[in-house]
Amino acid sequence: MNYRRVLVLVEVSAHPAPTFDALRSLGSQVESLLLVFKGELDNLEPVSVWHERASELAPEVTLHRTQELAGASLFELAEASRVDLLVAGALSFESARLLSDAGKQLDIAVLWPSEAGAPERVRHAFCIAIGERTRFALMRFLKEHADASLVVSVAGPPATTSADLTDVLQASGVEARVKLIPRRQSMRAALEAARGGETVDLIVLARLPALMLVGYAWPAPVLLVPTHSVEAPGHRLLDVADVVEMQGCLDLRVEEVLALDVLSTVAERKVAFAVGAETRVVCTTSADGEVRLPADFARANRVTAWVDDQGPPDVLAAADQRFDVIRPDTTRWTLFDAELASERLAQVPTPGTRPLAVRLRPTRRTSHIRERLRAAGIDAPVVDARAVLDEGPAYDVGEANDAVRLRRVAARMKASGYRVSVFGSPEAVVPSAIHAELLEGNRVELEFDNALARRWLLEGIDAARRSASLQTYIVADDAVGQAVEQALVRAAERGVHVRVLVDSLHGLHGSFGAENTLLTRLANHRGIELRVSRPVPSVPSMADLKCRDHRKLTILDGRVALIGGRNLAHEYYTAFEELELGPQTQWRLLPWLDAGARIEGPAVQAIEDSFVSAWVGSGGSGYVTREPGAAGDVNLRVVVHRGLEDAHTLDAYVELIRSARSHIYLVNGFPLLLELQHVLLRALERGVRVCVLGGHPKPMYDGTPFPGPWEAARNTATEVAHSRLDPLVRAGGEVHYYAKREVPGWDASLGVVLPHVHAKVLSVDGTRCVVGSANFDVTAAYWESELMLIVEDPALATDYERRIQALCDEGVRVDASDSTWSERAERRRWMRRWPAMLLP
Repeated sequence: MNYRRVLVLVEVSAHPAPTFDALRSLGSQVESLLLVFKGELDNLEPVSVWHERASELAPEVTLHRTQELAGASLFELAEASRVDLLVAGALSFESARLLSDAGKQLDIAVLWPSEAGAPERVRHAFCIAIGERTRFALMRFLKEHADASLVVSVAGPPATTSADLTDVLQASGVEARVKLIPRRQSMRAALEAARGGETVDLIVLARLPALMLVGYAWPAPVLLVPTHSVEAPGHRLLDVADVVEMQGCLDLRVEEVLALDVLSTVAERKVAFAVGAETRVVCTTSADGEVRLPADFARANRVTAWVDDQGPPDVLAAADQRFDVIRPDTTRWTLFDAELASERLAQVPTPGTRPLAVRLRPTRRTSHIRERLRAAGIDAPVVDARAVLDEGPAYDVGEANDAVRLRRVAARMKASGYRVSVFGSPEAVVPSAIHAELLEGNRVELEFDNALARRWLLEGIDAARRSASLQTYIVADDAVGQAVEQALVRAAERGVHVRVLVDSLHGLHGSFGAENTLLTRLANHRGIELRVSRPVPSVPSMADLKCRDHRKLTILDGRVALIGGRNLAHEYYTAFEELELGPQTQWRLLPWLDAGARIEGPAVQAIEDSFVSAWVGSGGSGYVTREPGAAGDVNLRVVVHRGLEDAHTLDAYVELIRSARSHIYLVNGFPLLLELQHVLLRALERGVRVCVLGGHPKPMYDGTPFPGPWEAARNTATEVAHSRLDPLVRAGGEVHYYAKREVPGWDASLGVVLPHVHAKVLSVDGTRCVVGSANFDVTAAYWESELMLIVEDPALATDYERRIQALCDEGVRVDASDSTWSERAERRRWMRRWPAMLLP
């Protein structure tokens, strides 16, 4: 070590051996030694002993005697002699106090001998570093005083296991070999961990009270490193979870630690990534703190990250900023929730499989998760679900969705070649794709026409001869609801078996004592069976309110099926041309844009099977469905999603968008799930044209809202929905708002009318299109049960896209250069964090 000018505070009654043995063990080439004695010296022999031992270490030895030694005088003496190390000549409290105070004032190191003695040379040092200033003080010590022969064990903030820090050490100018040990609850436990069968030769600390120096039986000399002049640059620790290679891509999220487990996104910053001592690249994070590592890292196994303009991290912080890269091989992985209860951690299997912790929400930093797992005896990588799923910031997914998200992580890994299972899940993990078989031989008609959809429904019920099964979410006792009621009654009277299934909460029947008069009339009619799904008790849970059956479908004689997004109410089945509209018209009377499909062929059985399952689940009697014969040449998939059990419709949307190579059309009026927003932004990055048609939950005319109740709620719904489209506009996507102009019978003063959009439609590359009940929001993705149809027919998809484009052309396109839009978009940017439980 590089201490040259040393002051020793001597008590002549003490033996000099512990002091000089400790000083000699540092290996410093001492140039001068100042021996400071206090009081009268009646016997010069002890002084001679001290002088003789000092002369063995330094060519220049000076004696200084003083009657009274106060802190100020010691400070002045040390400063005048330009010493760089203070050493205790006796293990007394007075020595500890004086040296500690002088060391702080002079900002120099203090060496405290140990009664246990000292080795001939320090080979193994044990350091404790808590807090940023202490870390950088230790870093300075390692740079200035530690050579390649020194092994340094460090306990403190880093919670990682011992790791090879060669690359960071070299970047930081440190030659010593540093190994990190887990934090321990006591000094004794930390020392035991540091020893690991070796002897600790030196203990390096900072900011230690003088009382602790004399109050603890130190097993080795203690070196107090100076901290006063340390200027910690204010680096915040980064938090980067281990990374899973997915289809050759390494996607990760970079966050910084604000305090304890409080994390913040490192947005649009240059971050350096290093592998070993040679490979280093700098990537700029996205607005959501995301990075896709380049091909240079194709075979990297362990990577260190730091914010580039802050320079390499100190050695102690570096361990928390390292992550491993996991690649598909023969390893069998068992995935589990990183926040699994302590009593269940012991049940995570390890023989024959390797555990993999999945952080499903950023409530705890990665290093603290690793520390908790190690305490439970589990050595496991920790990955972030948001990065594996590539789902963006995922602010809108709640804790109730985590079990499904964990299975989705496993499914995506399996699809990328990993051998995986999920702890605590009896279900087999299937590849993340479209969870529905391809059904051939169908005839399909697609529509955006409320009047046509109404005609299909009423005429279909009137044509039924054996059975008519109808499932819906909302039923209104208005003209449309009553027309359907009368058709069902006519069918029952001619002997048709009529089944009606309605969501109890939103159908306002059977929950909280509510009664829907139309449904009561149907239930009282002979030949009509009525069931309501999941009645809500008087004190509901969040799942009671959110986990609803949102499917809308009708099956007629097991031969024809109607599916889409429409409920039984005026706004869903009334054409715009059928309404006289003026400035005083209530917004609820304004029709909405919706979409649906009429299906014949084998796919009808799959649709009816989903109805039977829901029917039986609501107390109805099961029945056997029959596959109708081929009715055309269209290939279909029927995707059924059951709330909080799977995410099949979401997986299908993601898969279709990821498959796009040319263009994407999306029709949606609800707040776009951030994962879907993210996957659309990824599509834009790879050059895909993205065109979105949205609406106004709060309908407008010529910039003025139509009158009606819940104005504040409708306005908020509109702002949240539009806020989720703003990033697409910024990234070059086309966003249009549905509009109607100059409709016959409407007041000419209305100008441009902006209605609500209730359709849920996706079409990709003119080859595959989707229609059904599944919105593109978090509620449809996770909470509610849904059904959608994937039409794999280029002719139908291309025609559907032509109609969507016509609707966009009629609408109002958002102009990214419009300052009014820019100001509004900036003002509502925070809405991406809108609480998930409040989203529709």
